[in-house]
Amino acid sequence: MTADEFAVELLTTVVVGAEDEETARRACSELVRRTDGRIVQSVDCSDEEPGCRSVTLARTTSAPASGNQAAALSRAVRELLNALGPGFTGARVSCEPPSAWTVIDDPALVGSLVARGERVLVEAWSTTGETGFTGEVASAAEAGPLTGPSHQSPAQPSRSEGHPGNHLDP
Repeated sequence: MTADEFAVELLTTVVVGAEDEETARRACSELVRRTDGRIVQSVDCSDEEPGCRSVTLARTTSAPASGNQAAALSRAVRELLNALGPGFTGARVSCEPPSAWTVIDDPALVGSLVARGERVLVEAWSTTGETGFTGEVASAAEAGPLTGPSHQSPAQPSRSEGHPGNHLDP
């Protein structure tokens, strides 16, 4: 990384139908290959969805420090979506620095990449540089699994109180 760049942590969290950690990790092998990431967390979310695990992958990259940070973070999410394949590229990306994110809630599409995959959360977090954010930056790995009704398809976004984003509610 040069002085003209800032670090971006890309996190990809997938909810997968799997009874154990080994099965969940194996199911994510193609996702690991396409994102060039590494598995950093696997959580049992059977309490919320029986037979389900949340697997989070991480990869650090860089983005240009000049210009609009929101655009750079959104671009990082879109580039990762492009790496996943053509079906993933139309997702709506929300951004509020220090992060940008999208949710793909399409079991057929996600299942084409991850066996028994249900939904994917892709996040880009600025880990250095000016963000205009005064609080502590938490990662998806610290936030926990992507489960429950609060996560909706990008085609049906909702504004969460904790993460308002830069998009309009339908």
